Amino acid sequence: MRIDNFNIDYNAARGLEAKGSTARGSKAAQVAKEFEAMFTSMMFKAMRGTVNESSLIRKNIGENIFTEMLDGEYAKMSSENGALGLAALIQKEIDRCEGRSPALDGSSTSAAMRRSRASWAYAPADSAALIEKVRGKWDSLISEVCERYGVDKDLVTAVVARESAGNPHAISPKGAKGLMQLMDATARDMGVGSSFSPIENITGGVKYLKNMLNSFNGDESLALASYNAGPGAVKRYNGIPPYRETREYVRAVLALKAKAAEGALAAAGNENNAVNAVNAESGAI
Repeated sequence: MRIDNFNIDYNAARGLEAKGSTARGSKAAQVAKEFEAMFTSMMFKAMRGTVNESSLIRKNIGENIFTEMLDGEYAKMSSENGALGLAALIQKEIDRCEGRSPALDGSSTSAAMRRSRASWAYAPADSAALIEKVRGKWDSLISEVCERYGVDKDLVTAVVARESAGNPHAISPKGAKGLMQLMDATARDMGVGSSFSPIENITGGVKYLKNMLNSFNGDESLALASYNAGPGAVKRYNGIPPYRETREYVRAVLALKAKAAEGALAAAGNENNAVNAVNAESGAI
């Protein structure tokens, strides 16, 4: 198949998919509104039931029917305007179940995030940009936690870059979560209450990485292999396991750590140059 034909077929398929998704979204919205209208009508009826009828003015059958119809119209108008907000919540839950929107718990974890890889695609040429991205958002937090537990912050920065590219909402197909991709069992063991909390996730990840470093006498390669494949596999093979993913993971993280260290040295050099320039201008040196 020629590339141009492939692109046409692909774009056409994406167009049909988008139309199908829009149709499903419209149907979900309609169902949600109808449910809210029904619920509101029942609520109106229940509210009327709390008011005692006058013994002097009794309702006839026609008036009862008219009242129910009026309640139904009020309920329909209420749902159309989203007065209760119930329809919006129902539609969000329907969309979440079908993978079209974030969960109702307030997290911004989208379907795309839920399908994200445990270790992101890594190209050495992108390492500097990836490190800067992570540092730009998480450097102060990483520095604080690493200082507390005595772990090299360049190493942790590299792990965060490799594991999630700095995305605190990332979830792997195996269920690893957050910036340092913690499995639920590991998170519990490290005292993490919410893996999507950056401070809790990084604290738990650094504590776990520290444990791995202690287990393998400070050997970063073995600690990283253990972080990726588990300490049992490292002990069983008496070294980095012969898993392609694990070996590539260790190489990538160590390369990212080296790039992080280079960036730190360059930043320190620039800062010293700036200080020297200011001192020279003021006559201090």
